[in-house]
Amino acid sequence: MTRSQSAPESATNRTDRLRTLMTQAGISSFRELSRRAAVSQWQVRQVRTGPLSALRWGVLCQLSQALNLSPSQLVAALEREQHPVAPPPSQPELGDRESLKQEYQRLQLQLSQQSNRLSQEFQRESLERLESFLRFWYTAAAKVEQNPQLPAKNLLPLIRPLEQLLKDWGLIPIGEVDAIVPYNPQQHQLKQGTANPGDRVRISHRGYYHGDRLLWRAQVDPLPNPLQPGQP
Repeated sequence: MTRSQSAPESATNRTDRLRTLMTQAGISSFRELSRRAAVSQWQVRQVRTGPLSALRWGVLCQLSQALNLSPSQLVAALEREQHPVAPPPSQPELGDRESLKQEYQRLQLQLSQQSNRLSQEFQRESLERLESFLRFWYTAAAKVEQNPQLPAKNLLPLIRPLEQLLKDWGLIPIGEVDAIVPYNPQQHQLKQGTANPGDRVRISHRGYYHGDRLLWRAQVDPLPNPLQPGQP
């Protein structure tokens, strides 16, 4: 079989492998995978048919998150189908254990190198997006230390690139600082005292979701019930 004949088969295998991962994550279609991962359908198609090395690290992270995997686990799961290590049953002479061991070690090294390269690309891409923050933040902080009377609000625009980057990574805040909200134990963590679900609480520190996954609950302080006698 020629290389050109084997390429469609490899794409089919990777598509099947991706479907298996989607099923395990409760995702029923490539369109839904695109939506959950916040990537384009073209990028999903690239995962199925193109070289993984052509994908940006950020895209790979978003897809792996949607599939409840780490990026390295996703790469390993997809690449395994493209580099079968088991010989066909009809060719037992290819089942030499030493050859299989060497092939396994080669694939492990290849995956490790690919993961490292994608990680480095991700870091470079992130640093480029944070250029203005890295250039000006510490200079501004030094000026504030020299003159504490400088208004702190002038510093806020400097952290917007960082906020945008975190937003693009799928970080979703829970509430705003000082907001008064109904207590929800699934999203809020009491700093002190007690509260029942629905009681008023004040958010002191934000919590965060990463996509659908809860990272940290928001820290809250309970507030007095205004309907109780003697309460303000």
